[in-house]
Amino acid sequence: MPGDSGASSEAPSPRDVREPGARRSVLGPLVDGDTLRLTGDFESRVRGHLHGIERFGIRAHQQHRGFASMAGLVNHVDGLIAYALGAEPAWARPVRERWRAVLREQGWPLP
Repeated sequence: MPGDSGASSEAPSPRDVREPGARRSVLGPLVDGDTLRLTGDFESRVRGHLHGIERFGIRAHQQHRGFASMAGLVNHVDGLIAYALGAEPAWARPVRERWRAVLREQGWPLP
């Protein structure tokens, strides 16, 4: 058919068979072991927000990432960290402390 790239537009079935030991992710955390773990992509997103705000400030990072408001950005990062605390608290606790320090340095009221 003209213009057909040959790619299937069907989404993978939720019942796809996976190889034993294959990585499994459910809405972010990895569930292929005995405990929940966050994906590297998720951790990288959180670290990227912290780095951007530390280096350039809340306003500049908010504009660069396309958030409608600084409060929206702060609430988003708060939510990511809260999610991480539920999935992998040992990783998230020091990140939360770093986040609070960043907010204090920026003069933002702590939640």
